[in-house]
Amino acid sequence: MANRKGVFIGAYVPAELKRALQDRATSEHRTLSQEITRILEEAVKGPRLPPNFVERRAPGQRPRRRDSDPMPRRRRDDLPFRGAGGRGEE
Repeated sequence: MANRKGVFIGAYVPAELKRALQDRATSEHRTLSQEITRILEEAVKGPRLPPNFVERRAPGQRPRRRDSDPMPRRRRDDLPFRGAGGRGEE
C-alpha cells in the first residue's frame, strides 16, 4: 500500500455522482482522489487560477479601468468619438 500523507474521508455518494466525478477526472487526466481533492480545495480556498495565469494585482486592488468605464471607452485627452460612419471628414 502506498504511503499517503493525508486523511481518509469516508462518504457515501450516489453511484451516478461517483461516475460523473470519475469521468470528469479521467477527461482531465487526474485520479478520482485528485479530482475530489481539487473540488474540496476550491470549496475551502476559492477557485484556482487557470494554468499559466499570473495574478499581477495586489490583494484588494480595484479592477482595471475598462471594467467600469462605459462604452465607447475614451481617455480625457483623446479625439472626440465620431461614430461608425465618421472618418474625420466634416
